[in-house]
Amino acid sequence: MSTTTSRPTGSSAGSSRGRGGRRDRRGRRTKPAAADKAASTPRPSGRRTWPWVVALVTVLAVLAGCVYVVFFSSMLAVSTVSITGTDDALTAKVRAVIDDPVGTPLARVNLDALAARVEGVPEVAAVEVARDWPDTVSISVTPRVPIAVTSANGQLWLLDAEGDPYLTVDSPPPGLVTVQLPTPGRNDPSTTAALSVVMALTPEFKSQVAVLSARTEFDVELTLIDRKKVIWGEPTDNAKKMQMLPALLAARDGTEYDITDPTLATVR
Repeated sequence: MSTTTSRPTGSSAGSSRGRGGRRDRRGRRTKPAAADKAASTPRPSGRRTWPWVVALVTVLAVLAGCVYVVFFSSMLAVSTVSITGTDDALTAKVRAVIDDPVGTPLARVNLDALAARVEGVPEVAAVEVARDWPDTVSISVTPRVPIAVTSANGQLWLLDAEGDPYLTVDSPPPGLVTVQLPTPGRNDPSTTAALSVVMALTPEFKSQVAVLSARTEFDVELTLIDRKKVIWGEPTDNAKKMQMLPALLAARDGTEYDITDPTLATVR
């Protein structure tokens, strides 16, 4: 007698697998694959990127506003130009050349160009220009100090301590010694020698000097207003020469006083 065994249908088999989950060859239940987990995990929504976009737009807007306020608006525009280190006359000359920046945003003022214009004023030796927030341009001027007067090209020129003839005048200002030089200038040895002697003279003695000449750097002479001549020689031992000269002039009568060597002065 034979027995017929029938296989379960596909639907019942699938139902069995559905109820029991996945099984291995021995029939044991297994864990779901990683792909199944990934498929069952919800993906983040695109809406979560919006806070970052908003923050970025806000930052850019703030930066743009700052740039506008600093560089283009009138909120930080120049309202004052402060000039220091000058007298009234020089202040007026400086203001005349600076192309008044009042009303210009302070950040956009070209400080180098401003300094170059001020340096072009003959009486200015040096200048510093700076921004003084929120609304001021500060100009600090170091003026030239004249120490002598010389003649060049048919005109009288003021000389500063560096030997630069920088400004013409109609007549020698009080207290300045007139110097005669072959070629006055900053790098001229005769000019350097003459000014070295001028700076050694006392204010009281300067008033007695009619003219100081330096044909060479080794040959400095003073002609006094009473026509006496002082042969100074080289610009060495200047302090010692200045110290002994008034006493020599008072003690010895003559027309020529040679103090080339202050320890062996001679009078003629």
